[in-house]
Amino acid sequence: MVTPHESVPTSIPQPPFPWLLLPGLAFTLLLLVGTLREWVVIGLVADPTTIAGYPFGSEEAMSDGGWYYQTAALYAHHMLIGWILLLPVCLSFAVAALRRARNLVLLAYALLAAILYFW
Repeated sequence: MVTPHESVPTSIPQPPFPWLLLPGLAFTLLLLVGTLREWVVIGLVADPTTIAGYPFGSEEAMSDGGWYYQTAALYAHHMLIGWILLLPVCLSFAVAALRRARNLVLLAYALLAAILYFW
């Protein structure tokens, strides 16, 4: 019971969830920039000298799990799809940081893990 002379705390301090989100957000932003850059360089600009530097059509690259290295167009599409799939992940990290909700932190990292697993 609270007596009239005692003060009642008006808010409970929140745990520092944004600090838990910084590694995931930074990694997701790095992936976003990287995939967008690859799509622009290979898909939009399509400079033949740049494309020649990539191992497109190489059995070695494709046998190491790089099935998307069959052609430059397939690689560019793969990077664009990856970029599109990373947008909601980045948004979930931002929303979790703003709302400071534990379940949103877990959701953001789960989405990132799922994207990385299936990519």
